[in-house]
Amino acid sequence: MKQLRIVVSSTRPGRIGPKIAEWVAAQVPASEWEVGLLDLSSLPFFDEEDMPRNGNYAKPHTKEWASKVFESDAIVIVTPQYNRSFPAPIKNAIDYLFAEWDAKPIALVGYGWNGATDATADLAKVLGHVKADVVGSTGLVFTQDVSPEGALDVTPERQAELARLLESLATKVEEPVTATV
Repeated sequence: MKQLRIVVSSTRPGRIGPKIAEWVAAQVPASEWEVGLLDLSSLPFFDEEDMPRNGNYAKPHTKEWASKVFESDAIVIVTPQYNRSFPAPIKNAIDYLFAEWDAKPIALVGYGWNGATDATADLAKVLGHVKADVVGSTGLVFTQDVSPEGALDVTPERQAELARLLESLATKVEEPVTATV
């Protein structure tokens, strides 16, 4: 079965990211995916000696994070928007690795007052630099889809957008990988 990991990128006290990640997980077709949540609250600030591009991970937490990303077939990143961008823990998590992101299908689910459009756009640029395959994004808007406290009442439009993103991830995972010469 295909492995889908949902990353909770907010680590602040009182965060609603886990609630949104659980909602995303509930939308995933159970017949297609085995879903697991990855919470960045346990990943320390980058502390490896060598550059991630070299892949010489020394710290146990880096090796564990690398393994989780590598073994996933696709990833959904759930991110709030802080000050018109994404929070530092997801940038930190991306910066820990390099090769593990290469061609990894990723969908972005933002949340905030404007649906986290700035955060997901910025995050897509960063993920593009590490050669991840961002299939798209959707954003839950405070007071329309989710309350600032995390009560979810997601509009049919956002549900349909997430369904399309999940279909795109499934298609990417099913596509045969062709070698380039």
